[in-house]
Amino acid sequence: MYLITKNIYALLIATATFTANYASADQTTIDEIELASQQNNVAQLTQIANTAKGYDAALVNYRLAIAHNIMGESDKAISLLDSAQMILTDEKLSEDKTEVNALLAQVYGYRISIKPITGMYYGIKSSNALESASETDETNPRVHLIKGIIAYNTPNIFGGSKQQALKSLNTSINHYQSDDNLGYQWGQAEALVWRGLTHLALNDVQSALNDWQASLDIAPNYIWPQMLISNNQG
Repeated sequence: MYLITKNIYALLIATATFTANYASADQTTIDEIELASQQNNVAQLTQIANTAKGYDAALVNYRLAIAHNIMGESDKAISLLDSAQMILTDEKLSEDKTEVNALLAQVYGYRISIKPITGMYYGIKSSNALESASETDETNPRVHLIKGIIAYNTPNIFGGSKQQALKSLNTSINHYQSDDNLGYQWGQAEALVWRGLTHLALNDVQSALNDWQASLDIAPNYIWPQMLISNNQG
């Protein structure tokens, strides 16, 4: 009897340890990450990063990488992307594979934006991760968001296209209306910003302004669309 109890206790301890290291994504934490990111609140993102696990930790490290890169701290940004990549490629990570591969594709893609010389190496990795994500769930809005971001940022000579970006972002925004993957929901306001940028690149300023305002309707304190509206009105 004692041996059975002891074995059960050991199993519970092992389960608790695994959960701590590879906890499933939590929507409350995701929402906190997105709000802090939208407000460029590096201190809050850093605080979240100190306790986040699994997918949440990867997402907050990705968001922190963007913030530090904007501040000119590219080495810090790369280090944060290293951390996100390590989490997302860990075989022990038992989370939604579509979401994991979609975020991984964007982590690879953002590395290229910081160090374009790595484009060929990380471009292939990003493409492979995004293809895997699309194969497992072609209706996932974040998959199409990231397809749109990549198409927007990739030079035409390497297969990029603003028209393709617009198509992917339209699909993404449509799928956000039925996004039921609780625990991984992020990016809807961001998708509208990117579509607005794409409209602007295609010389449709009014559609761009409409999208940025729609983004603010979802996330009223989002600094990026606020700045874009201010810079492109009139």
